Amino acid sequence: MRVPALLLLPLLLQAQAGFYGPCIQGDSLANTPIGPSGNQVSYRFRAGPGGPLLGVRPFLIWSFRKAGYHGGTGGTLRIEIQPDDGTASHAPSGRVLATSRQTLNLVPASDRFYPLIAFDREPVLKAGSLYHAVFSNVDPRGAVNFVSVNAIFSRTRETPAQPALPDEDWAMLFRNSAHPRWEPRRTPGTSEAFTPILEVYYEGGGSQGVGYLEFWMGAPRPIGGTATVGEVFTATGTTRKVEAVHLRVRRLAGRGPLAARLESREGQPLAEASCPEAVPAASASCALGGCGWVEAVFPRPPPSLQVGHTYRLVLAARGDGRFEAFPMRKGSDKGFTTATVFGDGHAEFNDGEGWKGWTQWGQPNRMDSDLQFYFKVSKK
Repeated sequence: MRVPALLLLPLLLQAQAGFYGPCIQGDSLANTPIGPSGNQVSYRFRAGPGGPLLGVRPFLIWSFRKAGYHGGTGGTLRIEIQPDDGTASHAPSGRVLATSRQTLNLVPASDRFYPLIAFDREPVLKAGSLYHAVFSNVDPRGAVNFVSVNAIFSRTRETPAQPALPDEDWAMLFRNSAHPRWEPRRTPGTSEAFTPILEVYYEGGGSQGVGYLEFWMGAPRPIGGTATVGEVFTATGTTRKVEAVHLRVRRLAGRGPLAARLESREGQPLAEASCPEAVPAASASCALGGCGWVEAVFPRPPPSLQVGHTYRLVLAARGDGRFEAFPMRKGSDKGFTTATVFGDGHAEFNDGEGWKGWTQWGQPNRMDSDLQFYFKVSKK
């Protein structure tokens, strides 16, 4: 299947004039085996561009070194596109619009984690309507031969789970033999959230989805003293006045506030916003994972982001405050398009020796990650 490249309609940005930035949060990834115990997964999505459906790109995961990710050959996945049932639970209707069968035959050298999946036909999806990509395992020995889908995992659920994505529009549902009713995927008794990693492709070049593949919780960078973190970006679209910035960080020590400073690329300060000095424990001061959003409001008049101009959002500590932040990796090198990530910039840190890209997996100065942030845009 040819990947369309003419028109990208970012699900994260389209029709969301009140937001600018990645607008995605997570603590790590979580796999769900497809097959054992009759496990099935549905990725519910509201069609953005609409039109004939060309295919989808999920994140499959297996491992020959770690248990729990797959078994045997990996089985045979059946992926169905189904319309929504129209009920309050917004589950798959059971009516199949298109089907694909993927027999995996996994071997240790396999690395097809992000397959581009075409279907037996190209159903016309109506823009604005809800649909489901339903994953089942049709291997006769599905409890032995199985593979997993990977999703974004958040330890503490926000409402909605992702700021710019209503839960109704983008969600991961789950059922199995013991619990045959479709329900949002979460561990019983917890407030966890799971967000689908998926790109949906349409004829004519439109696509939509979420394409962040890793959350570098194990590679945080400190914020304190001369140490800062930031996101450098070149504004696209239209000129925006930004009233505030929302951030996910962790407080390590002290009571001093976190400052969010907007600078020109050359380092000229344009505006600075401060989070409250006593940051709530559920937000910037948190245990491993589970950080919530904090808001820093810019003074009026709000600064403007001019199209084509390059800016840097800088996070710095004031007083005795000490924080840390970790970014999320884009899947651009795995086939996901800029419709599924924030394509305007990347995360950086400054340890006192100048700005550089993140270091992860032994690779320094990486340009393929974003901070977990978004600007609140003035609607006036």
